[in-house]
Amino acid sequence: MDHPSAALLLVGVVLGIFAGIAYAVARRAWADYRKVKASLPGMRSTAWAVTRIATSRGGIVLLLCLAAAGWAATGGEN
Repeated sequence: MDHPSAALLLVGVVLGIFAGIAYAVARRAWADYRKVKASLPGMRSTAWAVTRIATSRGGIVLLLCLAAAGWAATGGEN
């Protein structure tokens, strides 16, 4: 490398490659963000539905446990 222009060209190419990679990653990230943001309302309603199911089943189990504890506390066999 006798000329400084060759070194500058090499530095420019390396910086260009890194800038291109960063740009491609940023574009992909924005595309993924938009895709997830569009699907969020459906995912949110599904999450609430699953939460309601789990809460109601947990409530049923709690009531059964309370009934069993009350039955055991009263002697169980009347």
